[in-house]
Amino acid sequence: MSAEEHVHTTRHSFVQSIHGLCGSTEVLGLQGSAGARFLAGLLKEPGAPLLVIVANLDLARQLVAELAFFSHEPHRVSLFPHWEMAPYDPLLPHSELEAVRLATLHGLLRGQVRAVVTTPMALQQRVIPRAFLQQLTESLILEEEYDRHQLQTRLHDLGYRSVPLVEDRGTYSFRGDILDLFPPTLEQPVRIDFFGDYIEKMRVYDAQTQRSGAQHLEEVSLLPSREMVLTGALLEQFSQRLKERCDELGLPRTKREAVLDEVREGLLAPGRSFLLPLNYGSLESVFDYLGSDTVAIVDGPAVEQALDQFSQSIEQGVSRMAAGEEPYVEPHQLYLAPQEVEQHLNVRRRISLADLHIYELDRDRPVLRVDSYANGEFLQQPEAQRMHYLAERLTGWLAESWGVLLVCRKAGQAQRLIDLLEPYGLKIKPLAQQPWTEVRGEISWVCADISRGFQLPDEKLVVVTEEEVFGRRVRRRQRDELRAKAALSSLAELKEQDYVVHADHGIGLYLGLEQLSGSGLSGDFLKLEYAGGDTLYLPVERIEKVQKYAAGDLQSIRLDKMGGTAWAKTCQKARAVVEEMARELLTIYARREMAEAFAFSAPDDVFRSFEASFPYEETPDQLAAIQDVLEDMQSGRPMDRLICGDVGYGKTEVAIRAAFKAVLDGKQVAVVVPTTILARQHFATFAERFKGYPVHVDMISRFRTTAEQKKVLEALKEGQVDIVIGTHRLLQRDVHFKDLGLVVIDEEQRFGVSHKERLKKMRAQVAMLTLSATPIPRTLNMGMIGMRDLSIIDTPPVDRLAIRTYVTRFDDDLIRNAILRELQRGGQVYFVHNRVQSIGAMADFLRTLVPEAKVAVGHGQMAEKELEKVMLGFIEGETNVLVASTIIENGLDIPRANTILINRADCFGLSQLYQLRGRVGRSKDRGYAYLLIPGEATLSKDARSRLQVLQDLTELGAGFRVASHDLELRGAGDLLGGRQAGQIAAIGFEMYTELLEETIHELKGMDREGRIDPEIRLGLRAFLPEDYVADPNQRLVFYKKMAAAEEDGTLYDVVDELQDRYGELPEPGRILLEMMKLRVELKRLRIDVAEYDGRRLIFGFHPTTKVAPDVLLQLIQDDPQRY
Repeated sequence: MSAEEHVHTTRHSFVQSIHGLCGSTEVLGLQGSAGARFLAGLLKEPGAPLLVIVANLDLARQLVAELAFFSHEPHRVSLFPHWEMAPYDPLLPHSELEAVRLATLHGLLRGQVRAVVTTPMALQQRVIPRAFLQQLTESLILEEEYDRHQLQTRLHDLGYRSVPLVEDRGTYSFRGDILDLFPPTLEQPVRIDFFGDYIEKMRVYDAQTQRSGAQHLEEVSLLPSREMVLTGALLEQFSQRLKERCDELGLPRTKREAVLDEVREGLLAPGRSFLLPLNYGSLESVFDYLGSDTVAIVDGPAVEQALDQFSQSIEQGVSRMAAGEEPYVEPHQLYLAPQEVEQHLNVRRRISLADLHIYELDRDRPVLRVDSYANGEFLQQPEAQRMHYLAERLTGWLAESWGVLLVCRKAGQAQRLIDLLEPYGLKIKPLAQQPWTEVRGEISWVCADISRGFQLPDEKLVVVTEEEVFGRRVRRRQRDELRAKAALSSLAELKEQDYVVHADHGIGLYLGLEQLSGSGLSGDFLKLEYAGGDTLYLPVERIEKVQKYAAGDLQSIRLDKMGGTAWAKTCQKARAVVEEMARELLTIYARREMAEAFAFSAPDDVFRSFEASFPYEETPDQLAAIQDVLEDMQSGRPMDRLICGDVGYGKTEVAIRAAFKAVLDGKQVAVVVPTTILARQHFATFAERFKGYPVHVDMISRFRTTAEQKKVLEALKEGQVDIVIGTHRLLQRDVHFKDLGLVVIDEEQRFGVSHKERLKKMRAQVAMLTLSATPIPRTLNMGMIGMRDLSIIDTPPVDRLAIRTYVTRFDDDLIRNAILRELQRGGQVYFVHNRVQSIGAMADFLRTLVPEAKVAVGHGQMAEKELEKVMLGFIEGETNVLVASTIIENGLDIPRANTILINRADCFGLSQLYQLRGRVGRSKDRGYAYLLIPGEATLSKDARSRLQVLQDLTELGAGFRVASHDLELRGAGDLLGGRQAGQIAAIGFEMYTELLEETIHELKGMDREGRIDPEIRLGLRAFLPEDYVADPNQRLVFYKKMAAAEEDGTLYDVVDELQDRYGELPEPGRILLEMMKLRVELKRLRIDVAEYDGRRLIFGFHPTTKVAPDVLLQLIQDDPQRY
């Protein structure tokens, strides 16, 4: 066909043309998300499936979101990702990626998917054959019967792990008549209720709260949890093929046996996924899953480049494997050649997309041209004038009867945009109908997950996204926010041999739950061991007496003696120290309440516009902290607020907004930091954030000459500098401000005594905002209500789950590739080596291995100025690989450092790994963490179990929750100071916070009766049976919830949760509920004991009881028959 050009002004005519074309077609001029809107038109028509190929995974995710929005059929659009690893790398693919791949293949098999968005790398990678996927997939259908024992075996064979609590894909939990299950095809797990072997209900539930919602399912597809399925006959066939392949490669028998031992133990060591062809004999490709009528859509020449680059990576990977001693398969078994991919694409209808109108005369295929424009114009305007420009454009479009849609990710940001446009007299309506109908002549807004818009003059249609107005925003995953809020119940993590604190007897050892009967008691008891081998059996209804001991250092703990006096003395001493601190805090608080200060004005439109330009989505914690600060500043009392949260949690933005508010009201701001490096970093952050606003930011530090410092000091005195950032140099006597209104202190605990005294004096005069990167527990905040103004930001850093974490053997090629990959995208690398003696040798090894890298070394034994110089060189980009001990400085935020390699990760504790891993993945680029373990980890049994623990780490599960808890405890000690930390160590953290709260209430003169802990001995079998709640930790959690209840309603909430998760309460559980209701009543009436001896009911009254014994006796005497 000779070159022919069609100009398409509407989506309808575009769709008509595509349906009428065969072979290859070129489409020019689709800008922004206009491509997704036009392609969505093809999905609306019945017809062939679409295969859309883009250059990388980030673009693919973006296009999936856009197609889902414009087509109104999100369930028909699927992502098909690649493994996101270089071919033959000794890594494991992320389980989430494998789940998405399997779910898409399954959707294609069942004809449920109309559009697949993928990358050239994913197209080249061969996949599980259709016959095997069909054979391995099972459907669980409502009101059908399934043998539960066989179902459990099936789940194990498909690679699902049995766990007490189902939170991650590929896990399940059978509890009596209930099966919790998280298959790859679902976004949330499902709870299946059986009646015998008959499925009665299937409910989707929240993985974080473990509570089911309103959504019910009629069918659940049970797919393999990973692409490799190594059980039963498939394991035998894999073993045989592996033996044959090892013989072909001439590998020793010991190597083959080591691999097989791993697999039989359920471990998939890093790199073994590339043996996938040995699992199934041979593999197929994605094209085998697609019909021959598929329309292939290729997004630009970048796709061909990516195909070529990946092919080169395959060649490099196989050369590396051939030189080593690990089993591998030939590339053609794992990947399609680029020519094969091209052949597959050419037999289908093929559309090539290009966003530019470049017309070539020698084209031999038809060309479709669409007149569309991107929205780049808004960000080209100065920030202070951007709203005015946007309002002008919107007004112009409305005058010409265009349809305008404003798209924001969250309703809060939409409201902010509406508020900013309100002064221009523009009426913006929420979208009246979902799905979106294109209404002309009005402006609508909608919440959707798209970042690009477009302008279509011929259709008089414009879509503008918040990112095109305010700049690119980084999303926080909802899952992360939920994880951050999931309360860490210390009892949920309690294991046998853990230390616990009993309110009366002190520190003991927890030896598990035991079921006992006798002495009027029958049920579950906590078995606790004390010094001298004494044993205490504590009935579960009195579980409130016990808390897990948590105070950091467990090495120096000694068990208390039951009945001894040491524990009482320890508590007495702790109370005295706590009381002293509480009195001091109350005095400071009272003084501040009496004092008067400058009352800042309420935020105006300029401030709101500045807020809207923040390039991240604020977390609820962050918004709450900002609101707290603004309210403090407007109150007319001296602000003294502490903001706690780890690096990257958004504390600096809170300070920046407070600073801007102060500057808008004509005040100056001082930002005081402990090190010159942090001063440099804050200066860069503040200067960038205030670009485009009339705010003068300057810095005083060692990096400035004496003359420069003198000039800044003069400008400060004259009021020409609005915000000054510096070290303790700012606290010296020669520093004078014209009108200081706000002081921001970063990491106050790192300043010396004299500096702290100076800061103390400043507190009475100006607004103070202190930032701390040490996480502290929320419970401490509760204990200090009204004592110190404290805002805690504990939502994790941006996209925490997206940090790809790999456990891998120490491998030269892998390390070189990981470093080079980061450097090639303009990033920087941390290499953690925690042995100072050999850190120099490790740096030399890396210089030889990666001569392209500029390597620096930093560790804690270096002189302060020398270390400062090294860190500054890294921050400034003079070096790009930092070989460091674990001192990677806490307060530093280096956005370009997005890969971390941790050598001998098996020697680190969970909390250390948690903290180190959190150093990367903070910017808009994905973070990568490589946990390097020694090569012999596959041989020793101990090393294997360690590998299993580390593999679990990649899912960011319970291990990290415990780790963050440990860090918080350390933070509590830091915040409260040495003497208080000593008391936390002596009596445990939970008891310390209770004591602090009690003391504060007493000192404030608040009416607070002592706690009543009734003892109930009725001889009834009251407990949660093991065959009902099998996991002892979960039983403990429910016992604790019931024992803590202060009213019947709370008890019924707990029972609702129990029945939701475990089914109908059995008889002993119902008796336990009645006994706990009695306990609520006894607490209310302040009765210590309720006992039944077979003949009489005996009550023991507390001296403060609300019951009048004489009235009770009179009642009994008046009606002896009744009582």
